[in-house]
Amino acid sequence: MISLNKTVAYTKSWPKVLLTSFIIGGGLSAALILLEPFDTSEATMSYKELRLAGYTFCIVIPASIFHLAGNAVYKKQKNRWFIVNEVTYMVLCLFTVISSCFLYNVYVVNNSTATTSGWIYFMKYYGLPFIPLLGPPWMYLRSKFGEIIVPTANEGKSSEVVITISGENKSESISLNFSDFVFAQAQQNYVAINYIAEGELKQEMIRSTLANLTKQIPDAWQVHRSYLVNLDFLKSVEGNARKRSMTLTTPAEPIPISQKYYEALKNRLSKSSQNLQK
Repeated sequence: MISLNKTVAYTKSWPKVLLTSFIIGGGLSAALILLEPFDTSEATMSYKELRLAGYTFCIVIPASIFHLAGNAVYKKQKNRWFIVNEVTYMVLCLFTVISSCFLYNVYVVNNSTATTSGWIYFMKYYGLPFIPLLGPPWMYLRSKFGEIIVPTANEGKSSEVVITISGENKSESISLNFSDFVFAQAQQNYVAINYIAEGELKQEMIRSTLANLTKQIPDAWQVHRSYLVNLDFLKSVEGNARKRSMTLTTPAEPIPISQKYYEALKNRLSKSSQNLQK
């Protein structure tokens, strides 16, 4: 089962958001003009093609509005974007897009008056059939243009910040300074917490998931589906495109790095004095 708290790429750039929305909106308008579904071929109106092309902005405008909200959430979550955020964004966006298309159809295309019954009819017979055509390519482009960002070493971390890691059982709770947390490794239904205590690397097991820990330790960063790391302990990155791993300053085994996280990590390292080997 896919965790809704899993980190995914986020499209923060305005040019990329606008490009994506114009591609999807332009595709919708092109389909209406060229394929003439829903009896549009029988419609008689002045500037028919131009009016149908206007449906593009029924996607561009809502996408721009929700991008403002998305950026605020993204910033609040310390440059993280989760599956639950992406699903919520797409559901709200598609709902607003279809409603915008209804209003545009009523007032601009047909020069009529909007009614609640008309909106329900439009949603059922026009909006819903287009969701499978708009949603998947839109999500694909957002993923294609999106990125996972790892902050630079000096972006607001404090060694005095105390974190509390709680497991599914009430008795499972670990409190420590963030500066003592090294990494966490997911192991089936458990997570191994590795931290520094009395100058030594120690480990405790709790019943939880890596996605839940990501929420509890916002300054740690996921570098692999099974690893969450305090990048302050990062010493070097080694390997090639097929297999990469990171070495920590503590006596621990090398930690694997997934390709999608490596690009973000590479940008982080390029702004620091840490070593990077390709």
